[in-house]
Amino acid sequence: MAMHVIFPGPRTTIQDKGRLGYQNSGFAPGGFMDRVAAKMANVLVGNEDAEAVLEFCLIGPILYFDETVNIAVSGGDFGIDVEGTFYPADRPVRVPAGKRIKITTGQVGIYGTLAVGGGLDIPPVMGSRSTNLRCGIGGFRGRTLAAGDEIPLRNPENGRKDLSWRWVPPRRLVSPDDPDITRVRVIPGSQENMFTPKGLQTFYDSSYEITSHSDRMGFRLSGPVVESTGGYDILSDGIVNGSVQISGTGQPIVMMADRQTTGGYAKIASVINVDIPLFAQLRPGQQVQFERCTVQEAQRLIREQDKMWKDHCRMLEENSPDNFKPFLFSFSKEGSIRAGGRNSRRSGWTGRKPRRRSAGRKSYYR
Repeated sequence: MAMHVIFPGPRTTIQDKGRLGYQNSGFAPGGFMDRVAAKMANVLVGNEDAEAVLEFCLIGPILYFDETVNIAVSGGDFGIDVEGTFYPADRPVRVPAGKRIKITTGQVGIYGTLAVGGGLDIPPVMGSRSTNLRCGIGGFRGRTLAAGDEIPLRNPENGRKDLSWRWVPPRRLVSPDDPDITRVRVIPGSQENMFTPKGLQTFYDSSYEITSHSDRMGFRLSGPVVESTGGYDILSDGIVNGSVQISGTGQPIVMMADRQTTGGYAKIASVINVDIPLFAQLRPGQQVQFERCTVQEAQRLIREQDKMWKDHCRMLEENSPDNFKPFLFSFSKEGSIRAGGRNSRRSGWTGRKPRRRSAGRKSYYR
């Protein structure tokens, strides 16, 4: 009962929600680059939404399984090729034992997640199955996957369930009003006062290009220099996911999942939680522009997104044809969900009131 790796892809690792609670000891949390994609793939195959997945970058793996399993791919514009039969992303696919599957690549997005029904039988290290490549711990032997690896499956009996009725709301990674520039919301950083008014105006009014020097640790951007009042260095302090540092050259660096725990460059802003998954899917060469956002607005947006997701999962439970209930969290008894608001389209959730349905993958989100 194992997943066999024929071709791993260049940077395929095992990730979950991250190794939380150890930053004071110098361990980065790591975890999903795109937590929305991981939730979507997991719920499609009946897993808890924080279950460990395969995360790949642009080029996905080629695999086969010892027995029939349910799998799903979410994230960028990827698909699943099962020996010549193609399935798009964001739907569950039942793969017969021994069939070779290949992840195909499209034109949008860079990170994909592949979830396997029942989960991967990987022992947690410090409370997480995430791979920390710099420390060589977690995941599968603390490294990227390699040809010939055999990864045990934890509850492969989920592969015998018919999950074809499961669906997730459609998600946009490209802005419909301007596909050439992705607008990402940020809240002011703790060292914003180290930048001149001209520097702040440059940061918010300019577009920046994602460079090829970008990875799970951070995305380096290229564009107009952000002017400081007298340098960019500070005494090292804490780094969070989405922190926007300005390097000594005056260029932004956005810190991502495998960031260091502290840093010595001034932080001009932080990407809000709702927009981090969107930012993580930008490819080198794409343009981004930052928009100022308040803490209160960022909190409202994440609450709305979480509520919409929980309501969607509750709807799946209530309409399950076989009463299949993998979710372990409880739900509030509030009324029907509200639309995500005028900004929701950029976080992948768009608005229309829900209606009950017993099957199908058409979304009540437009």
